[in-house]
Amino acid sequence: MTCPLCHQDGARRSRRHSIADYLLSAVGVYPWRCQSCNARFHARLMPLTHSLHAHCPICGNVSLKRISPDYVNSLTGPLWRFLRIPAFRCEPCRYKYFSILPMYNAHNGEAQAPTGD
Repeated sequence: MTCPLCHQDGARRSRRHSIADYLLSAVGVYPWRCQSCNARFHARLMPLTHSLHAHCPICGNVSLKRISPDYVNSLTGPLWRFLRIPAFRCEPCRYKYFSILPMYNAHNGEAQAPTGD
């Protein structure tokens, strides 16, 4: 996330402090804090155009790495492996998960359907 004040990368999610923060979070607008200038601001986790593509549920990153489903540990993992749902890993936060959404192709801005292993 880029800070709107100092334009530096590296803003992180901030804790919700007020009722307004919780209400904004209900519509997808979350509080953020810049690591450089310590400013606090509200923004969406990701652009609306990326919401229909596979993205990290923690940080919203769309540049994901396709991994083997065997590396994802979750309670529903055996079901997703049986259904052959593709598994992804987010490089910045290293979160591993399954998603049925197509990958975002950054080269031409189009969705790329996940392929089988």
